[in-house]
Amino acid sequence: MHAPPATIAPEIIACIAEGRLPTMGELRRVARRIRDELRGARSVFRWERNADARERRLMLRAALAALAGSTVRRRAAVAA
Repeated sequence: MHAPPATIAPEIIACIAEGRLPTMGELRRVARRIRDELRGARSVFRWERNADARERRLMLRAALAALAGSTVRRRAAVAA
């Protein structure tokens, strides 16, 4: 079996392979990874010491989209 590419978070691969929604821990780890990758693209002088609530929400949404894709929307529609 091949090792997963370093550019793809192992949590994403696990959720897709197992066909499940992410745990809160996986969601937070992927959000942190996305934030770190985005901050790496910015100058160190533009980093904010602490992420504000809006930035945290945005990173969690991006992580959820990466981990669950459209599964969340479909499940919510079925439940309604």
